[in-house]
Amino acid sequence: MTSAEGGRSLVVDEHLAPRLARGFLRWQLRRPSWILLLSVTAVVVALSVFLTATGSDGAAWVGVALVVLTSATVIVSWLAVRSSILRAYPVGSVATATLTDDALHATSALGTSEIRLAAFRRVDAVGDALLLKVGSWAGGVAVMPRALLSEDEVARLQAAARS
Repeated sequence: MTSAEGGRSLVVDEHLAPRLARGFLRWQLRRPSWILLLSVTAVVVALSVFLTATGSDGAAWVGVALVVLTSATVIVSWLAVRSSILRAYPVGSVATATLTDDALHATSALGTSEIRLAAFRRVDAVGDALLLKVGSWAGGVAVMPRALLSEDEVARLQAAARS
């Protein structure tokens, strides 16, 4: 749907928040820090299985504890992101986005934002989610519905983030 300002808009349905949260989770688990964490978890689990098989009784608990801790971290992260998305995009609300020559203008239930294209550090499209990183590498990531921008507009944002 096109908004009056020339951008796109959508009416949020009950399926949007889970789809955006899944997109964020898929993006997050592909980040180098998560890949490292999952790799270390796999190595520790394999080592604890080996040590348990060779007679060490306590080694199994280390592997189990690490798997539980890693799983809990992933679940808590997903729940936190989903909660944030539900606040920004409650069912029945209208979200809009307009990309101009120098900025992205977006509205959600949380308000209106204008982000200069020069501020983008990374823009990733994963599933139905568009993940927007602004500021430093350690800063947060905004999640918005990919449907609010055309493929050409997403490509423009990505090009702006690379420059």
